[in-house]
Amino acid sequence: MLHFQRGRLDPRDFWHTVAPSFAAGTGTDLFIGRNTFSILAAMKLEGIRVDYVVVDTVRVPRETFATIIEAWRDGYAESIGQLTPFSRESTVEYFNQMLENIRDPFKYAVWMVPVVSARVPKSWAA
Repeated sequence: MLHFQRGRLDPRDFWHTVAPSFAAGTGTDLFIGRNTFSILAAMKLEGIRVDYVVVDTVRVPRETFATIIEAWRDGYAESIGQLTPFSRESTVEYFNQMLENIRDPFKYAVWMVPVVSARVPKSWAA
């Protein structure tokens, strides 16, 4: 749920390939935020809510947002290069372009972080 303006590279190409490839290579669900509602509904929990923390270049200082993306670049570029069709070098290029987008005062970027909550039914308390 990351969105950046396109530049020389299109970040959609990166995220639409990296997330499923990396998830398959690591056995993790990188779409858990999108899947949590269904998981909680299948558990028959009540009052399921999905809210969002919006981390963007309007609500959050650009440098704070950039620091998050830098940490991802520095922490994941090597493994993305090993587990996805993107090399380590091209991964760094994509992240650097995303960072340029975040730091450019005339551009916009957003990360929508889902926050999911639910209640255990009272009938479970017995």
